[in-house]
Amino acid sequence: MLEENRSTVHALGRPGLDRLVVHGGNSMTMQERRPRDRGPKGRVLDDAALAEVRELLGGRERRRDLLIEFLHLIQDRYGCLSAAHLRALAEEMRLAQAEVYEVATFYDHFDVVKEGEGRPAPLTIRVCDSISCMLAGAEDLIGEVTAGVDPKAIRVVRAPCMGRCATAPAARIGDREVDHASSQGLLNMAREGDIKVVVPDYIGLEAYRAAGGYQLLQKVRDGLASMPSWRRCRTQVCAV
Repeated sequence: MLEENRSTVHALGRPGLDRLVVHGGNSMTMQERRPRDRGPKGRVLDDAALAEVRELLGGRERRRDLLIEFLHLIQDRYGCLSAAHLRALAEEMRLAQAEVYEVATFYDHFDVVKEGEGRPAPLTIRVCDSISCMLAGAEDLIGEVTAGVDPKAIRVVRAPCMGRCATAPAARIGDREVDHASSQGLLNMAREGDIKVVVPDYIGLEAYRAAGGYQLLQKVRDGLASMPSWRRCRTQVCAV
């Protein structure tokens, strides 16, 4: 009899439903359950940040392969990638927030700023600390530059390999790459505002081809094309 009179409560269906099945003795009743208000899930969209992202992207296609390019646009305009802008970019491109965040945090030259964190200094000096640059004095360079700047105006950080091992130590001040960097040279550039990107002289594709570029490659391709199919396949297999 005690078992029959003992009341038991079971949720109807999966957790989170708003009804309960209450067993009491030989009777069964349905009771409404008030759902708990857990608030919105995930990061809330900031309308102002969304408007800024839309204005910055303009008429560009919102293609998935342009994500890195869009991250650069935001970084260049605002000096960092705020959580609000990352959320807005994910919304505008119809991508998952996790995908945008993973790409932004994968590259060291993007500055991701979470809620509650301060923005980086207006100017950043990055000094490569790879093996080649460390052998060329990068550690001393980092210490000297750090000691010679106001941290509120200039941030000095270590950076992974910049691909300029032949001209170590390498650095980057603002958007400018610096070969054979020195502390005095970097401090002078910061003082004079010499921080814009410099595009070196280079040979365009058409000019390179006109000067004989890719001729050997073309001969190889022409030779393969003139071979019988069975011989061409055999040659390609042997090359592998």
